[in-house]
Amino acid sequence: MNAAKKEYDEKARMRRVIISCVAGSALEWYDFAVYGFFATIIGRLFFPPGDSFQQIIASFGAFASGLIARPVGAVLFGYIGDKFGRKTALLISIYMMAIPTALMGLLPTYNIMGYWAGILLISIRILQGLALGGGFTGTIVFLYEHSEEKKKATYSAWAPFSLVTGFILGAFIATSVDALLAQEQVEMFGWRIPFILSFFGIFIGKYVKKKLEDPKEFLNQQRKDQKSKKPPQGLWSNLFRNHWKGVILVIITDTLTACGYFLISIFFTTYFENILHLERNKTLLIQSINMILFACFILLGGWLADRLGKRRQMLWATVTLAVLAYPIFLFMEDGVPARVFLGELAVIFLFSIYYGPIPAAICSMLPTKVRLAGVSIAHNFAMAAFGAYAPTLATYLIKWSGNTAIPAVLFVLAAGTTALALWQWEEGREY
Repeated sequence: MNAAKKEYDEKARMRRVIISCVAGSALEWYDFAVYGFFATIIGRLFFPPGDSFQQIIASFGAFASGLIARPVGAVLFGYIGDKFGRKTALLISIYMMAIPTALMGLLPTYNIMGYWAGILLISIRILQGLALGGGFTGTIVFLYEHSEEKKKATYSAWAPFSLVTGFILGAFIATSVDALLAQEQVEMFGWRIPFILSFFGIFIGKYVKKKLEDPKEFLNQQRKDQKSKKPPQGLWSNLFRNHWKGVILVIITDTLTACGYFLISIFFTTYFENILHLERNKTLLIQSINMILFACFILLGGWLADRLGKRRQMLWATVTLAVLAYPIFLFMEDGVPARVFLGELAVIFLFSIYYGPIPAAICSMLPTKVRLAGVSIAHNFAMAAFGAYAPTLATYLIKWSGNTAIPAVLFVLAAGTTALALWQWEEGREY
C-alpha cells in the first residue's frame, strides 16, 4: 500500500512539474509565435514605408534583437539557477516575460512616434530576450532533474513541446483575430490583442511559486557542496576551466535547434504568404495544423529516444533532413496548398525526431553543479549565432538569388553541422 501511494505521489508531483513548466515556457514562446504571425503588419506599422522586402527584413531584425539579448539573460539566470535554485530562476523569468509582452500591445506606431516606435519595439524585445535567455533552459533543466533516469528524454521532451504549445496558442489567437476582424481593423488594433492577453501570465508565476520545489538532484548537490571540505570554486571558473568541452558540444549540437526552429515557426509563415503567395487564411490554417502535429511528434521523439538511444536517433534524423531538405523545398515552391502542407510536415517530422530528445541530450553533457549555467549559455549562444538571423538570411537569399527553394540550404548546413557533433558525442558522458 505504501509503495502504491508513493508511486501515486510521484506521478502527481511530475504532473505538477510538467503542467507548470509547459505553461510557463508556452507563455514565453507564445509571444514569439504571435510576432511571427504579425511580422508583416509589424514591419509596416513600426518602420519607414517603402520596399515591402525591407520592411519584412526590419521586422525580423527587431525579432532578432531579442534573441541577441538571450546570452546575457543566460549568464544572469544561469548564475541565479545554479546558485539560488532552479525554481527561483524559473519564477523570475516568467514575470519578466509576461509584463514586456503585454506592453508590446500598447506601443505607439511609426505614424505616431517616427523612428522612436522602432526603437521602443526593439527595447521591449531585448527585455523579452533577457527573460527567454533563462526561462526555456530553466524549464529544460527543471524537467530533466525531476525525471527518473529511464525517462529523462520522455519527460524533458515536454520542454520543446511547450514551445510549440505556445506557438499553437499564438496561431489560434492570431487566426481568431483574422477571422473576426476586417484586415483594416487587424492593422488598426487587432494585432495588439494577442500581446495584451499575455498579462495573464502572472497567474502562472503564482502557481509555480506555490506548487513547485527544486529538484532533488539539485538539492542533493547543494548538500554535498556544503559538506565538502574542499574550498569552494567559483561557478564561472569551474564551468569554463573544467567543462568548456561540454559547453562547446552543446553549442554545436544545438545548431539545428536554433536554425530549424525559427525557420519553421517564424519564417515559414511569411514565406508561404509573401514568397509562395498563399492566401493568409490558408497560411494560418496550414501552420496551425502542422504545429499541432509538431507538438505530437516532439513527444514521440522523446519517448522513442529512451528506447532507441538519443545519439542514434538524433543522428539518423539530422542526416536525413540534410539530404531531403532541398527536394522538399522544390516540392513546395509552386505554392499549391496541399504540397506546401505536406512539404512542411515532412520537414517538421524529421526535425521533431531530433528535437524531442535534444533537452535530455544537452543536459546530460554537463554535471549538475554547472548544468543550468552551462546549458543556458551554450543554448542561447547557439540561438543568437545560428537562429536569430535565420529568417532574415533566408529572406535575403531569396531576394539575391531569385530561387524560392534556396532557404533549404540553411537546413542542410545546420543539420550537417549538428550531425558532426552527434558523431563525436559519447552518450552518457559528462564533459
